[in-house]
Amino acid sequence: MPAARKLTSQLAVVTIGLTVIAALWFWGVAPTPVAAIPHVISQPHPYDPDWPEIYLILSQKCSGCHRPDSKRVDLSSYESLLAGKAGKDPLIVPGDPDKSALFLYVEWDEHAKPFSGVSRTPEMPPNKLEWLSPGQLETMKRWITNGALEYCLPENCNITPLTEMEFPSAKQCQACHPKQYDEWSRSMHAYAQHSPVFEAFNLTLMERTNGTQGTFCTRCHTPVGTALGENGNRRNVHRSRISMEGVTCVTCHRRNAKHYKSSGRVGIEPGKMLDTCMYGPFDDASASQAMGAHPSAGQEYLKSSQFCGECHDVTNPQGVRLEEAFSEWQNSPAAKQGITCQQCHMGPVQGVPFKDCERPLGRAAVVPGVPEDQLPLRRLSDHTFAGPDYSLLPDTEFPHRLDWMYEVDYRDFDSLTPYQKETLTELRKQNRYHLRLAAEKRYEVLSKAADLHVQAPQLARPGQKVHVNVEVESLMSGHSFPTGFTAERQAWVSTIVRDQQGRVVFKSGDLDENGDLRDDHSHAVLAGQVPYDQYLLNFQNKFVALTSEGTDRTVILSVNRNLSPLSFVRPATGVSASFGRPETFRIAKGSLAPLTKQRQSYPVRLPNEPGTYHVTVRLNFRHLPPTLLDRIGTPHLKHLLEVVVLREWCGTIEVAP
Repeated sequence: MPAARKLTSQLAVVTIGLTVIAALWFWGVAPTPVAAIPHVISQPHPYDPDWPEIYLILSQKCSGCHRPDSKRVDLSSYESLLAGKAGKDPLIVPGDPDKSALFLYVEWDEHAKPFSGVSRTPEMPPNKLEWLSPGQLETMKRWITNGALEYCLPENCNITPLTEMEFPSAKQCQACHPKQYDEWSRSMHAYAQHSPVFEAFNLTLMERTNGTQGTFCTRCHTPVGTALGENGNRRNVHRSRISMEGVTCVTCHRRNAKHYKSSGRVGIEPGKMLDTCMYGPFDDASASQAMGAHPSAGQEYLKSSQFCGECHDVTNPQGVRLEEAFSEWQNSPAAKQGITCQQCHMGPVQGVPFKDCERPLGRAAVVPGVPEDQLPLRRLSDHTFAGPDYSLLPDTEFPHRLDWMYEVDYRDFDSLTPYQKETLTELRKQNRYHLRLAAEKRYEVLSKAADLHVQAPQLARPGQKVHVNVEVESLMSGHSFPTGFTAERQAWVSTIVRDQQGRVVFKSGDLDENGDLRDDHSHAVLAGQVPYDQYLLNFQNKFVALTSEGTDRTVILSVNRNLSPLSFVRPATGVSASFGRPETFRIAKGSLAPLTKQRQSYPVRLPNEPGTYHVTVRLNFRHLPPTLLDRIGTPHLKHLLEVVVLREWCGTIEVAP
């Protein structure tokens, strides 16, 4: 507030106060003497809003090498930063960035202006893709110019605000755990909040529940963002960087208690990297502190299926069981054999159970400045967590982005600087490489899901009705096929018979013009444009709602709008646990139980023309149906949906005259 305006405001308050006192004396009521409350803060609060950004820059780009007890200057804390020196030169000279060695090390001229006096390449960081962006350099220069202050509270106040600095980024873990970081970065855990389908789906449900859904969905997809107070309505462009890391490293490795809960209601222990313990699968992990690394401890619970079940069993407040992967595992043959989720989904081959003793040996960490032989050999886990999903984002957005891309519209390639063009091209190459590796792991786990067995006659007469018998066998012992949020997953059999000219004689499991199966979710079927596929064998689970007429109908979204136009996510009025579901809404399970089989017989009426008829039977999988994208406002993504053929059988029927 300007000084003149502040003085006027104070005079007004004093005038009103004197008037009240005079009125009290006039009426004969003397005010009771009171003692003034002492000031809690006697001077301006030493908070610089640029410090959190400076801290994140240093923690993600520098502190992996510049850590305590290493040969390099410590940049892991505010105190060590201000006390540090590069030779005889101080790292930070408050008020003067031109004399601050840290700023001189990272400063560079992106535009390479002649006679600018600024180097065209910085001394640090060494990786060209990690050089500070113009916005980051401006922030650092402003922070030093303003006094290089930190956020700190008065001595008599112990309520420290929870900020993004209290949850280490996965990029900070990358310095010592590059293998785990690379695998995680291309995983669906890292993609969880980035997903444009999830964001649109969540916002659609928020609209349909009048906002009462809250963080029910986002607390699993961005646990750290939820801990920081980001509500369920917040768009991704307004979320913090750590929030957009989705299920990041600290989500799993900062859980210090056994919650035994579902629906993602878990806590993450806050604290800076070197202040708070990280929990892992190794009992002797505490030795890492001698190397200047973070505190660590072993936790057996991390290796249990219950640990995964805290997010992979989801029941909404009304009792609808939206996801049952963990419940399916609890009742599966794998559980009886002692096979956990981690043995199949964190082993060297996705979908195949590996015991700890069967995993490859290697170094769980590569600590800069520490000889490799001083680090113990470990049985390594794979952090790809392969499943049926994949990225629908451009290769400039996932798995990685560059810092300058948050400041410049990189889509206008011709307007970019040579550095930006070079690093953007390199980024796309790296992202495509990681996406290819992720796709290979996805195909690996899908290929082990189910098998297909077909019986069809080899000979027939003209006009004869024959049967093509198909059997689908689940190869998974841990959960159903498919699993997860199974109202989105489609696994179906397509059977097509063609004559010698390629004309279709019989078809089931084909797609309409929108790419949907010909079932009750197809707009073309509902409009009478194509017939309903009465022989469709689809293992997709579907939401079933009770309509106002007392009949059931399947719906695409998990909100019942058939009884009330306004739906609220509140606890069920009845005891839904007694029935396993609410009265008006449920999931009709069509998925294939572990290690079971299901058969379908397709009646084919052959034409009266002799010849060779070709039969093609496929077991297909698709992680999202096109009609869902239509309902949540993302139809522009439908062309990216991939139908994966898990198994294929081809045969012929000879029709003799």
